Amino acid sequence: MLRLWACLLLLGCLTQAVPFYGGDVDSQMDLEFQDSVDISSSESLQTSGSFGSDSGDTEFIPLEQQQQQHQQGRQVPATVAVAQAGQPLGGSSASGLEQKPFNVDAITTDINAPNPAVFFQQSFPFFGNEFFNSFGGFGIGNAQEPWWKGPNVCTEKEENESTSPDADVDETVDTFGQERDGIGSVVRSPLFGQFQFSVNSCAEKPNKHVCTKIINQNGKKKTLTLTRQCCHGYGRPRNADFATPCEKIEIKDIEATAADMGAKQFIESARSAGQLSQMLGNSQKVTLFLPNDAAFVEYRGGQQQQENNVEDAKAEASSTSSSNTPSSIYKLHAVLGEIQLEDVPNEKLLQTELPDQKIRINSYQLPPALGLEPYRYAANCVPIEKHDKLSEQALVHTLSGVLKPLTKNVMDIIRERADLSIMRTVLEKTNISAILESADKPVTIFVPTDKAFDKLEPHLRRALKEGRGCASNILKNHMLDLTFCSLATVPGAKTTAYNLLGESLLLNRTQTPQNQTAIYINNVAKILDADIMGTNGVIHVIDTILPTESALPMTTLMSQKNLTIFKQLLEASGYDNQFDDLNNVTIFAPTDKSLQNTEWARILKEQPEQLHQNADLLKFLNYHVIKPMIKTCDLSEQSLPTVEGSKVRLNLYSTHALFSDVMNRATVNCARLVHFDDESCGSVLHQVDRPLSPPKNNLLKMLEANPNYSKFLDFVREANLTQLLTNDSHSYTLLVPKNDVFEEFSESSESSKNPAQSQAENVALVKTHIVEDVVCCAGIIPTNWPFVRSIEAISGQHLRITRDRRPKIENSGVTKCDVMATNGILHEINDIIVPRQKPAQRQHQLLPPVGGNFQPQRDFDVFF
Repeated sequence: MLRLWACLLLLGCLTQAVPFYGGDVDSQMDLEFQDSVDISSSESLQTSGSFGSDSGDTEFIPLEQQQQQHQQGRQVPATVAVAQAGQPLGGSSASGLEQKPFNVDAITTDINAPNPAVFFQQSFPFFGNEFFNSFGGFGIGNAQEPWWKGPNVCTEKEENESTSPDADVDETVDTFGQERDGIGSVVRSPLFGQFQFSVNSCAEKPNKHVCTKIINQNGKKKTLTLTRQCCHGYGRPRNADFATPCEKIEIKDIEATAADMGAKQFIESARSAGQLSQMLGNSQKVTLFLPNDAAFVEYRGGQQQQENNVEDAKAEASSTSSSNTPSSIYKLHAVLGEIQLEDVPNEKLLQTELPDQKIRINSYQLPPALGLEPYRYAANCVPIEKHDKLSEQALVHTLSGVLKPLTKNVMDIIRERADLSIMRTVLEKTNISAILESADKPVTIFVPTDKAFDKLEPHLRRALKEGRGCASNILKNHMLDLTFCSLATVPGAKTTAYNLLGESLLLNRTQTPQNQTAIYINNVAKILDADIMGTNGVIHVIDTILPTESALPMTTLMSQKNLTIFKQLLEASGYDNQFDDLNNVTIFAPTDKSLQNTEWARILKEQPEQLHQNADLLKFLNYHVIKPMIKTCDLSEQSLPTVEGSKVRLNLYSTHALFSDVMNRATVNCARLVHFDDESCGSVLHQVDRPLSPPKNNLLKMLEANPNYSKFLDFVREANLTQLLTNDSHSYTLLVPKNDVFEEFSESSESSKNPAQSQAENVALVKTHIVEDVVCCAGIIPTNWPFVRSIEAISGQHLRITRDRRPKIENSGVTKCDVMATNGILHEINDIIVPRQKPAQRQHQLLPPVGGNFQPQRDFDVFF
């Protein structure tokens, strides 16, 4: 049974692959054009059936459409694409096709709980309707003719020829046969025979079906575009099934159509003002954007109240601008030509009948799981409620508001508002205002009010108001390079937009307890005033500044990362602003836990006034800062100068038992980096587990300064290795047993003699305790056989390192770690590492000496 089903599946998938020989395909495809009208005139034909169709043709219907047909009686239209004359159907910009789902490429919509079946169909659209209809005999799906093969379908054909110098072979791309979303069939002429693989596609809209055929012959490229659509006076319901044919629709005059769409007040007002006839023109196609009755009545009420103001009436009478006259409101809502919204690309500017006034059309794709129409449209950010209704005089769209003349750009609008004065100043100081004045690209800006600046941390507020540091990054965090209307947010969906920094902004539309709608950005800022439209974009006023770590002052970032003591030391010293102004630096900030028992923390708590302008404190703080900015991925083992003047030593270690070459742990002066790579305005912040102090002595002076190391110092002097421990050109790790360890060793029963009986043994003993490398305790990890690690002493002996309760080196445990010196580090250990004697080399005699007696050695047999 399973084998039978597998065969059926295979047959359903292979119905598109048709091998052929000879030139039958071209002749078969040309049949579609033999009865068409003159190409140049693009005359429409009304057909009673399919145009060059095949009885086996079916159309892909996404799964969500099938589900909504059964459950909700609604249908989400398939992906829309429009083929321009003379251009192929494809995904490249050169094709002239505009696919709506990808117009708003900086806005994505995520659903909390997507339907797995819908996701599958959306992700794998090649499972078209033919696949499911192949099971029709088993009761799975019904093969139906698509609407564009039915009656009342008009066909237009256009042809374009061009020269393609890159084409070396004949090529035909055909999408007139069996259609399916996404790909057109390609026919080539190989050396032996021919083969056609047909996975065809056509772009479909509710009332239009567009296909193309591309023939490339000897470098000449011919593009044929075939458009099937419902003839004039015929149409299909917006939520119709894909097989629902074009049916005759009732076309009324403009007044009756407007009344049916709930927008008769605007038409009646235009007629009474004598503007309706001018709007509709003389036998020209016109598109009207009509405010609904509620919106227009509200607008007229505001106009009457304004006209009652004498001063405003005088100002209006003295105005010379035609856009401010009462009649301008009607022409502002009229556009020449029939503009179907499904054919309009996002951000398209439509010239109105009012000079110098345009309407910006925006389309926003909605997720199918919401069960809504696939797109929402806006005109100058005013939501379009109903669209594409044909009347005798015009094509009608209705709006939820009244369009207003746009005369100012986004920056000019900000300058005029008194509650946005601080933002205006910051924009001008950082020269970001130039972006908001440009008409090259649309822009959206979320503008915080003056009160929003009062909520800021003082250091961030100072940086912003002065326009210093990364103030421009904070501003760019509030800006998008597209027109983002509030219409794009939908209850039940999370809308993500990407700002000029490339960081995401998450917008949520919620319902307040007072049954009002509120939009929040990143769950931080609330939009107070939305959709303030300018000539080059839109403004949304918000109540809180949107933070971004990449633009925060260093002291503000320290507060967010809970480095409070280090930040308080900066503020108490009075150097906090100086640190905020640093650029291209790396700061190693000690954690609060590591600082809480230090002398600086005690003074900060008991006598903070002593820290102001304290030179020693400034040296301590500056020793934690190096130049340039270095992230962990760029760290290497080296010594770098600090702002204080002394150097810090960076070391890298591996904590992988198997992959010892993978360096995943970093230290600075043996202080471990516990949190790292927090960027702040051109600098980076790393957290370390101990405060850093510059070393003052070399290794020899450290031995001389500590009386507990006097016995080991004697051995160093007897071995004549003092010069080695004063060499600053190398870095060493010195393993030092205390005096009591030597006393226990000499008194032990295992050894009744001095461990250094000769000069050679003395030198070997000292050299076994010196490693020419910096081995911090943070770099010693637990290891077991066979993943044993070792370090090499300068004597050549390999010392095994591991960690139990404490770091261990050979037989000794480290009791005091990482005492920093100018030329290395010192570890205090609790046992003496006894040098291992090298095994004596034995020469095996294979042949007895001539003339002598041969006595085989004991290991002679072993040798073989």
